[in-house]
Amino acid sequence: MSTARHTVAAPPPPASRTRPGQDPGPGAGPERPAAAEEHWLEYEGFRYVCRVATSPAPVTEPLVVIGGMMQDRNSWTSHERPLRAHASVVTVELPGFGAADPLPAEYGYDFLAAALGHLLTELDTGPVNLLGTCYGGAVALRCAQRHPQHVARLMLGAMTGELPASYLEMIPEWRRLVAEDRRAELADSLLSTFVVAPDPRIHRHAAVWRMLNHQFRTQTPDDLAKACAHNARMERHAWRRPEVPAAPTLVYTGEHDHLTTPAQGLRLARELGAPFATLRDADHMFPLEQVAAHVDLIRSFCGDHPLTGLPYLGALEYPEGQDPV
Repeated sequence: MSTARHTVAAPPPPASRTRPGQDPGPGAGPERPAAAEEHWLEYEGFRYVCRVATSPAPVTEPLVVIGGMMQDRNSWTSHERPLRAHASVVTVELPGFGAADPLPAEYGYDFLAAALGHLLTELDTGPVNLLGTCYGGAVALRCAQRHPQHVARLMLGAMTGELPASYLEMIPEWRRLVAEDRRAELADSLLSTFVVAPDPRIHRHAAVWRMLNHQFRTQTPDDLAKACAHNARMERHAWRRPEVPAAPTLVYTGEHDHLTTPAQGLRLARELGAPFATLRDADHMFPLEQVAAHVDLIRSFCGDHPLTGLPYLGALEYPEGQDPV
């Protein structure tokens, strides 16, 4: 397979108006969650849960979302209402996440992918648009590789082919801080890992910084135990298999992401033969910083619409042979 690529550059953002798809900001207030149902299921003795917001008039396959290790099924309600006009939205807490049962670290990503496949079978979704961000990206990619019949399209946000060395190096320190109940130091370390220092270039950055600071400082013992298990899983199991998924795939992140960097994301996209994009004015926490832009990107990719010309994208690279229009 050829490794040659051509790059499509997005136009500069308009100078005198709000960019289309841009989050209106904290003054607009939170979105009211769409009407949804919750389903508790069990796989191999582990109970887990999902939230299902059914679309009244879907135009594409259901969207199934697996977030990062500290996100839960309610972390995506700001996306749920605008996306529900186009597709049913399923947000998932697999074993080891959120309110689901704890999952020992001896269970790896194949198990989590199989649990996701179990969910999709039980819900009788048919093939879905599968979105995985950060830690959830490893599960989503593994599901697309191992259970391709479930996946119509795959979106990998803030996902890398290899775990960042800077993150792996911090795991023993975080484990020690948890064991010694040094919550404030742990919160400071996590915050600096996931978010760049306050930066006026990043949309809503101060508000997101405050929210994450509060979240990291108020984690429950269950939250901390599950996070430690996720980190131990990273140490014990292969993060990624080499197979290229059959489903059309998009890899993307915030242009200022310093944890799962654009360079790392681009490398993964090239290995998967997938397009790669960056969201302007965002870092690793783009789902919080650029809600409307992220929603529009999801709708565009899952609706098979062109990504060229979207003003909220910075870099955009397609593999050679893929038609960008």
